Amino acid sequence: MRKLLGIILFLFCLFSLPYYFYNIKFQGEVIRLGLSGPLSGGLNTVGYQFLLGAQIYLQNLNESGGVYGRKIEIISKDDKYEPKIAIENVKELITQDKVFALFGIIGTPIAEAVFPIAKEKRIPFVGAYSGAEFLRNPQNPIVLNARAGDLDEIERVVKYYAEELKYTKFALFYQNDAYGRAGLSGVKNALEKRNLALLGEGSYKRNTLSVGNALYEIELCNPEVILMIGSTTPVAEFIKRARKSQKISKEIKFGLFSFVEPKPLIDMLAGNGKGIIFAQVVPSPWTSEVEEVENYRDLMKKYYPKEALSHVSLEGFFAARMITEVFKTIGKDFTKEEFIKELGNFSKTIDEKAVSKNRDERCKCLHRVHLSEYVEEDFYSVGKADE
Repeated sequence: MRKLLGIILFLFCLFSLPYYFYNIKFQGEVIRLGLSGPLSGGLNTVGYQFLLGAQIYLQNLNESGGVYGRKIEIISKDDKYEPKIAIENVKELITQDKVFALFGIIGTPIAEAVFPIAKEKRIPFVGAYSGAEFLRNPQNPIVLNARAGDLDEIERVVKYYAEELKYTKFALFYQNDAYGRAGLSGVKNALEKRNLALLGEGSYKRNTLSVGNALYEIELCNPEVILMIGSTTPVAEFIKRARKSQKISKEIKFGLFSFVEPKPLIDMLAGNGKGIIFAQVVPSPWTSEVEEVENYRDLMKKYYPKEALSHVSLEGFFAARMITEVFKTIGKDFTKEEFIKELGNFSKTIDEKAVSKNRDERCKCLHRVHLSEYVEEDFYSVGKADE
């Protein structure tokens, strides 16, 4: 009998542990967020800039007393934009560094690799630098996105070229991984909605500049517009070669998405932005008069006056502000489950279909797509205004 009671008590404790763990009140003086990103290698500027933008917001917050007296800090680890390294990073962040949430995971292939770990451990997954559809549909309670999705960007760019400029001949250059393949499907669907078809496509291997075969494939279809789903350096390499090609029109248009950094790309092209449209999920870091962007510029000048402004650091700034607002909303005493519940409530306030009042009070500029072009050393908005 005693043995049976012992077994029952053991099982009760075993199955009660998860409930206890997720419903214990947060006790620490510092809230730690874990970030895995490319802090070295070909995409190091993306990781560095995103982290920089988040840190200026949090540094200012912490110097002002934090959230209910608690500081928020980021523990960052370099994954070189390689999923295998990111998996090890995330395991360490959760088990050794005891982070409360994963924050700003950079890149769709990385997010795809580590998201199952977050789901298994029920770790909040906030502000990923990815527009991946699996982070949006189906909705998951541990996820809060700070940006418009890849499909929103694709829809906006295709609409601009096909409906506003009346182009009909499209090709696609894309990164041959989860990010690029999802984009390929999205482009085909966006064109099909307009009774158009993708005339040609070419891909390259992630973390390489092997764009020659992609150029050959796209040359065969004589496009008017080449949509480009990839990172900054290989996209720049492709544009250079395409402009030299005798088989591609000198009037060719390029439609780029937000994983490309506009200013670094223009620098790689020696300032020649002819025919290039950039889609971004944040407004102009240089010219926007939105209060949050002006605050970003002020804090960049305060903490890092020698650093250039960028779309990526602005997005990091917004993501840090967003997660901070969640902590402010739930109050000083909260459990992990209460935080996760608030993620769902907060997500509704920044959804474009929701009443805008709450969203605008908390975080403006989220979940929108902004188009721009580079003319005479500056970026200017193009296309019809985003309603």
